[in-house]
Amino acid sequence: MKYHKHQLFKCVLSLCAILCLLKVTAQNEMLNYTLLHVADSKRVSVKIEFDSVSTKDAYLMIPRSAPGTYEITEYPNFIEDVQAITTKGDTINGFRGRGSIFFFKEQVTINSLSYFVNIEHMENDLKGGFASSKMRTNYLGILGYSVFGTIPDLKNKPIQLTIKSDANWPIFSTLAPTEDFTSEATFSIEHFDMLADAQYLLGTDVQIYQVEDAEIPLVIAAYAEGYVDMMEIGRRALVSLNGLSNYFGYVPMPHYTVCYEFLIPKTKAHSYGFSMEHMNSMTVSTTMSSAITTFDPDPNINSMVHHMGHSWIPLRSYGKGYRPFDWEVAPIIETIWLNEGFIWYVMSIVTNKPETLTFFERVLEHSPEYIQRKSLRELSQLGSTQYSGDFNIGRNLFSRGALMAKEMDDNITKATNGKRTFKDALLGLLQWTQKEQRAFAYDEIEPIMSTAVGVDLSPIWSKWQGIITTKN
Repeated sequence: MKYHKHQLFKCVLSLCAILCLLKVTAQNEMLNYTLLHVADSKRVSVKIEFDSVSTKDAYLMIPRSAPGTYEITEYPNFIEDVQAITTKGDTINGFRGRGSIFFFKEQVTINSLSYFVNIEHMENDLKGGFASSKMRTNYLGILGYSVFGTIPDLKNKPIQLTIKSDANWPIFSTLAPTEDFTSEATFSIEHFDMLADAQYLLGTDVQIYQVEDAEIPLVIAAYAEGYVDMMEIGRRALVSLNGLSNYFGYVPMPHYTVCYEFLIPKTKAHSYGFSMEHMNSMTVSTTMSSAITTFDPDPNINSMVHHMGHSWIPLRSYGKGYRPFDWEVAPIIETIWLNEGFIWYVMSIVTNKPETLTFFERVLEHSPEYIQRKSLRELSQLGSTQYSGDFNIGRNLFSRGALMAKEMDDNITKATNGKRTFKDALLGLLQWTQKEQRAFAYDEIEPIMSTAVGVDLSPIWSKWQGIITTKN
């Protein structure tokens, strides 16, 4: 692993490991996960150990979706050789069921199960680069939800994760990005959602750079099949973080990692460029043709700001369906326009690029009829599984949300003589979620925002809820 030592990994976040253990009251309540990487293998193995469960009701669940993907991804297709160990020491085999399920025919009590994940098959079959874990000669990049499963009844238990590499590879994770491990690493994790949300990078070709002078520990983790300028990526990440911090007035993440993959395309059928947001990180899987190789005084950081901005909304303030998340399906989410559109509008302010709104207007103007005749709520329901598969849906959702935000911002600013802006409405949502500790219902959104700014936003809300027509 190639390290750029700018105060790199000084144990700044040792407190994070302590916080993750606050809910652990006894060792026997913790699940033990072990992920093993074996040199020259195209697979990794996962073992889960626990007190005991009965196979009568319990099964292994492998995710088929993840927050922000808005689609079904058949990760169970890449699971092989599922086995369990009974409390008597016998080995039994698991079988693929419907959907996310792997079950055991014998009705016995087990205290561990194991399986392999075929990373090579995953990348070959999943043509969207953002969706797949990847394996190269000196690199293994893992999206947590693509390899880690759980027993649903145990998914809220605390976890101790051990990652081992017999190739003597360095190991990095977004769970604790200030730690430097070689060959073996152990992480304490609050529950399955956090395990699945994280990224894990192994190998001597992983590059790590910690950005100086950031408000929180800010780390760039990258694998590149060619030259990239890690300091320039870090500079852009710092500009993005500072812009969002200045806009919202605070940073909710304890640390943040920007994970990049700059790849030579696997095949002509593979596509790259979509990014994904996570609680304390973002992942970008792109091609070497998009490699960041030199200083740019005015770089395009739109996507970086947008995905980093998701750490505020919806990752920490969200509608029903987004949290608690159902990993077994792509849940119906009625607020994708808020998740995506509101943060695209924030991006236009943070980057000082109001011309972005012209693009959103053009998207609506050229929307096909089957999109225009959908209400905002209906379109979001449709986008829950087809957001990127039919990007007419995705583009229309974030464009409508962004333009609604713009109209609200203008109205709030005028009604309060500049004392309040759309930012205060977003802070109202964030503060409400922090207080209530639950997802907001659809009909609660506008009242929360109106109350936060002291302006009746219901007329604008009602206008944007209906169908969109460009014939006026």
